[in-house]
Amino acid sequence: MVIVIQPIFERSERSGGSVAEAFFRDGLCLPSGSNLSEEDLERVIAVVRRAF
Repeated sequence: MVIVIQPIFERSERSGGSVAEAFFRDGLCLPSGSNLSEEDLERVIAVVRRAF
């Protein structure tokens, strides 16, 4: 049985089990890309610094 952590994907095919659940629970998801504004980039940097 696979637990649905993100309801938006409940009808999608999925796999992963406990490792995927741990990544979702413990991971840090940050915006990225070449089109980030300077303000957004500074915000991302601040979050990373607080995490570590």
